[in-house]
Amino acid sequence: MTFSTKPTILFDLSHNEMLSPIKSAENEYADLIKLLENLNLELIKNETSEITEELLQKVKVLIIGNPVNDFFSMAEIETILAYVRQGGSLLLISEYGGDYLQKTNLNDISAKHFDILFEKNIIKESNDINESGSSIISIQSFPKHEITAQMREIIIGGSCSLMINDNAFSLLELDENAWSEKYDESNDEWNEEDHKEKYIVAACIEFGRGKVGAIGDIDLFSDDPNYGANKLDNRKFITNLFNWLLKPIEDKDAIFWALKKLGTLEIQLKNTNDKINNIIETISFLEKRISRIESNIALMRKEKDIRI
Repeated sequence: MTFSTKPTILFDLSHNEMLSPIKSAENEYADLIKLLENLNLELIKNETSEITEELLQKVKVLIIGNPVNDFFSMAEIETILAYVRQGGSLLLISEYGGDYLQKTNLNDISAKHFDILFEKNIIKESNDINESGSSIISIQSFPKHEITAQMREIIIGGSCSLMINDNAFSLLELDENAWSEKYDESNDEWNEEDHKEKYIVAACIEFGRGKVGAIGDIDLFSDDPNYGANKLDNRKFITNLFNWLLKPIEDKDAIFWALKKLGTLEIQLKNTNDKINNIIETISFLEKRISRIESNIALMRKEKDIRI
C-alpha cells in the first residue's frame, strides 16, 4: 500500500461550510482548488462526523470556510485548540455580518482562544466602483509579513472586520477612508457604526507549535472575476498564506510562546488570588459587623428586660 507524501489539507463541511473542495459544476471555488493542487497539496473533506482528534491525525491545515446555520460543540473546540497547540494549522473564514448573520460560533474558537474576533458588520469604502460606498474594496498597503510579501493590490468583497489584541498580527487593513455598517434586524437595514482609524479584515497568530489565519471574506477564495482567487494579487496572497500555514514553528518561538503563556497564567492566578482574598476580607468584615449588631440587639433586649 502506498501513502501520499503530500501535506494534507482538510476542509470541514460538517457545519454547512461554504468553502468546499468537491469538484462539481456548482462549486464556485474551483480556482482555489486548482491553485492548492498546483501547490502539491492533498485535499480531503469531512462531510459528516464531528471534528475529533482521530480525524485531524496527519492533517497539516484544517480549513473552516464560513459555516452557516450550525455550531461547533465544546468538545470540537477543545479538539481544535489542542490540534493547533500541538503543531496543526487552522484557517478560519467568515463573511459579512460575522457569526451574527452566518448563525454560527466561530468566535468561540477564534476570539476566546486565538485573540481574533469576527465582528458583526460589513466594511465599505468610497472608490471607483461606487463613490457613495462599495463593499468591493481595494487594498494597496500592507503590514510587513511573509504572507503579504511582494503584494501590490488585492480586491475583497463583502468582508466583516476583525478585532485583534497584541498577540495577533494584522495582515489586511483599511484606513480612515473605510467605514463599517451593522445589520439591524428590527428594520432590515444596515446602519453605519462609529468610525475607527483602522479596519482589519485578515489576521494571523502563532499558538504553541501551530498557526491560525483568519479572514472576514470568503469571496477572496471564489472564482468571481471581480474579487476572486485570480484577481490581481489575490492569488499571491492565498499562496503566501498557505505556505506560511504549512511552515513549521521553530522550537525557540514555541518555547517563547510557552513562557509568555506561563507568565500570563501566573498573572491571572495572582489576580484571581487577589480577588479571592478581597472576598474573604469582605466576608470577614461583614461577619464582624453582623456579630456587633447581634451583640447590640442582645444588649438592648437585656436592658429592656431589666427595666421591666
